[in-house]
This record gives sequence, C-alpha cells and structure tokens, in this order.
Amino acid sequence: LHAAAILLKEGGDWDWFINLSASDYPLVTQDDLLHTFSYLPRDLNFIDHTSNIGWKEFHRAKPIIIDPGLYSLKKADVFWVTQRRSVPTAFKLFTGKRC
Repeated sequence: LHAAAILLKEGGDWDWFINLSASDYPLVTQDDLLHTFSYLPRDLNFIDHTSNIGWKEFHRAKPIIIDPGLYSLKKADVFWVTQRRSVPTAFKLFTGKRC
C-alpha cells in the first residue's frame, strides 16, 4: 500500500497497480500481462467483493494443528485440536470471487 500511495502522489503515467504477493508470482510474464491489459478498457474495475458469504461462513475457520516440538524439549507427535468454538462475530467477513 505504501508503494501505491507513492505512485499516486507522484502522479506517474501508469494505468494499473497490481499488488502481488510472493505466492502469486510468477503468474505470467510482464509482457503477457501488458498484452492482456492492453485489450481492456482503462476504466474497467474487475475487483469484486461481497459480505454475502453463504456456505463459506462455515469453512472460513481452519482446525488448529499443534506441534509440541516447537515449544517443548520432549519429542511428541503433532496433534489436532478437537474442541470447537463458535466463529467470532466481532467483525464481518468480506470475500471476493474465485475465478
């Protein structure tokens, strides 16, 4: 976000800012990405989100796996936490579409 803020402040002649994490790269080459975007209208917004998460609400929390070897001097097997708790309601989850 800091990089995007700098780019906006500088007012450079750029059309897109794509925030990629290490898990996203490399998706395609820069040339392929530029070629694909060159056919799209400049004012197109293809970001979508919703708070209607439907079936995802029950799948958003993953079970906890504990590795005692990370905090204990004795060797022990990894185990799954079996207790269940309700999903926190202090915040509302928004999600995008999976393509």
